[in-house]
Amino acid sequence: MRWLGSLVLVLMCLFLARAEDRRKTLEFGGMERSYYVHLPPGYDPREALPLVILLHGGGGNAHQALENYPLAPLADREKFILVVPNGTGPLRREILKTWNVGWGFGYAQRQKVDDVGFIRALILQIKRDYLIDPSTVYLTGLSNGAILCHYAAAANSDLVTGIAPVVGCAGGGETPRLTFPQPPKRPVNVIMFNGELDRHVPLAGGKQTLHTEDQARFVSSAMQSAQFWTQANGCRQRPLVTEFPELKATRYDWGTGKNGSRVVLWVLHNQGHAWPGGTSPRAGSDQPSQLLKAHEIFWQFFKDALRGPCQG
Repeated sequence: MRWLGSLVLVLMCLFLARAEDRRKTLEFGGMERSYYVHLPPGYDPREALPLVILLHGGGGNAHQALENYPLAPLADREKFILVVPNGTGPLRREILKTWNVGWGFGYAQRQKVDDVGFIRALILQIKRDYLIDPSTVYLTGLSNGAILCHYAAAANSDLVTGIAPVVGCAGGGETPRLTFPQPPKRPVNVIMFNGELDRHVPLAGGKQTLHTEDQARFVSSAMQSAQFWTQANGCRQRPLVTEFPELKATRYDWGTGKNGSRVVLWVLHNQGHAWPGGTSPRAGSDQPSQLLKAHEIFWQFFKDALRGPCQG
């Protein structure tokens, strides 16, 4: 009855929004798109803050992402603006939402929703509403949302400075011939997290063995996803490999590329399809590892990127 518990959590999320999470809407592509803005305590509109956009997984929603992926407490502590948009779906209620990456699944893909364009419009709207440091605009997300991170950043590299996709990939398709984003015009800092036990987005790539709809897709491996960005950023071909036995994880670091950009991949050996350090998973996800907190690591990575090359 795991699905029943997940359904109860989703319904609770719909009605128990935090008071500081302000629901807003944006007209784009002939639709009203919704998103939530989480401001840190003591927010000063005169102070330029970083922006982090969190993209939920396929079939999820903004409230569920806020509950399962602990970015709101991080935003409060580190003083950044957290924006959590909803994808689109067949129902008016904020449930069962997906993102269109061109080759995926669900309502957004079938309706050819321009989610890459929506993310651009969302960033520009947030910049109109709040004072944002343009050098600190980041995307993160899980699964379907992680895949959109790759595509939205590649298309909007003039706005996005870094991405942290969690259990996602940069390429995929309905056949083994994979589709990747168009190369970005500007370098983007990239830190990825993938699980060795993941069957939705297999670490080695290939055809999904678990999937949401009837037709499984082919996905790029974590290494292929990293190589897309190392080539775009001009990083070295061979990564520095560091083992972390206490975390049951391995880090691959391709060093510094154009404009100081970096590409890093964390592989978690004890986890499948979940947010490392997150709370109880929603339906379709695996149990998250608590040995490593993806949000803490990627935030330090982004802060270090502003100061120059380091080990992150």
